[in-house]
Amino acid sequence: MKVGAVIFDLDDTLIYTKKVQSFRENRDRDGLSENLDKTKIFSPIKKILNSILEKEIPLGLVTNSPRWYVDELLSYHEIKEFFNSVVCYDDVGPGGIKPSPLGIKAILKMLDVKDPYTAIYVGDQDTDIIASYEAGVRPIAPSWATARPIDQVPAAIVNSETLISGLDDIEDLALIADRVALNRSFDFPKLQMNFLPLNERGQVVPLKKENIKLIAFGRYFSQGSALTARLHDAHSLSREIFKKEESEQYVIPEYYVDLLAKVVSNLPAYAFESQDIKFDILTVIPSKKERNPRLENLLKRISKRLPDHGDYIADLFEFGREAKSLKTLGSRDNRDSELERNFSIKDKYKDGVSGKRVLIIDDVITTGATFSAAFQILEGLGAESFLGVCLAKTVSVREPVKLCPKCERVLKVRRNSKTGIHFYSCSGFYEKDQCRYTCDIKIKDCPRCGKDLVKRYNKRDDKQFLGCSSYGSAQECGYTDDVEEI
Repeated sequence: MKVGAVIFDLDDTLIYTKKVQSFRENRDRDGLSENLDKTKIFSPIKKILNSILEKEIPLGLVTNSPRWYVDELLSYHEIKEFFNSVVCYDDVGPGGIKPSPLGIKAILKMLDVKDPYTAIYVGDQDTDIIASYEAGVRPIAPSWATARPIDQVPAAIVNSETLISGLDDIEDLALIADRVALNRSFDFPKLQMNFLPLNERGQVVPLKKENIKLIAFGRYFSQGSALTARLHDAHSLSREIFKKEESEQYVIPEYYVDLLAKVVSNLPAYAFESQDIKFDILTVIPSKKERNPRLENLLKRISKRLPDHGDYIADLFEFGREAKSLKTLGSRDNRDSELERNFSIKDKYKDGVSGKRVLIIDDVITTGATFSAAFQILEGLGAESFLGVCLAKTVSVREPVKLCPKCERVLKVRRNSKTGIHFYSCSGFYEKDQCRYTCDIKIKDCPRCGKDLVKRYNKRDDKQFLGCSSYGSAQECGYTDDVEEI
């Protein structure tokens, strides 16, 4: 499927503008005009814009900057004529600046984009990524932009060549594990295996080898906010990963074994720049005591595919018997303290890692705390190098607090265990003065009447679908739609 529209951020995505930031903030037009030579258009931008133009793909710009500033920069760098539409601060006001999705939604209408998910938004900041998810478009981080780490998780980070080659098929811009989950197979046409480069803290970093400590091949949308819960339900990889929480007998599907076997086979050429060097030790983040050893089983299956690719040691690391779930501990500091007490390398392996190249595999990374603890242990024991890989990086987006209209306590996102549908529920449900208020989570606008489309459940077919919230009212419109897969 061809890309339906490309939308760019301006500052530090198209043009390096840090040295003129103060003129924008102080509304100093003369100062900006006198210092435009201190801005710099990133080298691949004109080639990218020309490629988009040649393919007749709608092209837009959404920025938090004011129009006078935008016009000056675009004109100075001779790229103003490329854009079909531009949305600035002037168009949305203070309430519409990113991470609000208003600007992106506005430009989608201007560009006549029918399906937002066919559009990509290219931006270098967390606010760009959140606004994209809120608007239903795919957030893309540019590898050519500024080098600061990104906390939020984009749909991909790409260089100019990948972006241009992916214009003809938007799935070529998707992360490889996301694509595998959607296809339920590793056997499909692909130009390359797109991944997210991460530092030890789980932040997205530029595609420079010296910055990369972890590699994620997909995304896992958490269920803690209405936005990410909605994306979780539509996202094949997230739903698959969540199955491990629902069953102690969960087995990782064979197509992820295919993917990770390919990673084990190809990664040394990337990591060590040699076809002849392999990892000496391949291991996993271990399961807690008495828990399902799903990753240990995964490693065994990979070893059967690639028996000559190093020593497979499933129990290199271990958690203490009293180890707590890191998901319950909140902050990174709490997780680090817990790991210091209850995570270690087994004594029998301590003398065997010096000088070795170690690859560690996990399924999901949230903060990177466990990988970081493992790396510290390996470094202390003299390992030559170490790298972590995982199927997915967790996407979490904090949303504004919503209050219960009945009792004014905080509304929480919950999940119906029978239907799998998320909904808002009053946090007072379990308190002594119980409040039983609940309400549906809006998925999108109803195209027929403009009211909310929300998740419904068809018991006969055991399937979710979208239905208009006007159901049961005098103005019922009766509109329904399928749940989208991403």
